[in-house]
Amino acid sequence: MDASTTPLAEARGLELWAGTHRLVVGLDWQVHGGERWCLIGRNAVGKSSLLRALAGLPVAGRAGEVRWRGRPQAHWPAAEAAALRAWMPQQPVDRFALPVRRLLELSVVRADGDAPLDADLAALDIADLADRPLTRLSGGERQRVAIAQAAVQGAPLLLLDEPIAFQDPAHQGLVARWGADWVARRPGRALVMSSHDMHWVARAATHVLALLGDGRWRAGTAQQMLQAEPLREIFGCDWLAAGGSWLPA
Repeated sequence: MDASTTPLAEARGLELWAGTHRLVVGLDWQVHGGERWCLIGRNAVGKSSLLRALAGLPVAGRAGEVRWRGRPQAHWPAAEAAALRAWMPQQPVDRFALPVRRLLELSVVRADGDAPLDADLAALDIADLADRPLTRLSGGERQRVAIAQAAVQGAPLLLLDEPIAFQDPAHQGLVARWGADWVARRPGRALVMSSHDMHWVARAATHVLALLGDGRWRAGTAQQMLQAEPLREIFGCDWLAAGGSWLPA
């Protein structure tokens, strides 16, 4: 299989459920280098579960298959998997008061030969936090450190769960710009992120995967998906166009 056309990640007939409730049914979907996907949908539709499944982490109920670069997840040794994908949870849990710089140094893999650590600190506006303990960060600061921690792993596929949930508007824009630059800097990289903010999704994503909560899903370019009718079906409310973005009516 041609490496240039092989998806970084691919779901084949993927099903996810919570108890007896089907979250995702028959997901056939691919993530290619150069793409920035946003997962959208109401609360509790399975966005975090899908990100965990894409990362190869345990989920409550799962069937079907996920492949990385054409190989089933189960066929990847742990070290190779770590070099292929990095995952950021919604709310990192810190058990030790490590300084920010030390945490990132411990996370560095640099399998893709990217720029030095200081560049990641500066790009995410956390350089001034380098010597501060993790336990003394605000929610938004800790979240940007978590993004950097995933990025310095060096994997070409980043899976970010709610990367702007705690960010102020300026830092939301910074994270969107950082993501676009991170994908553009090296061929073959891709982002998969979840978000509830359609204004931010319009800025940050090239593609959108929507989970409808009853097993159904929709996927397409951001331009196709961020329209009044698809958004009404996804969220169950009306939407208004405003300055190139969408707001709930």
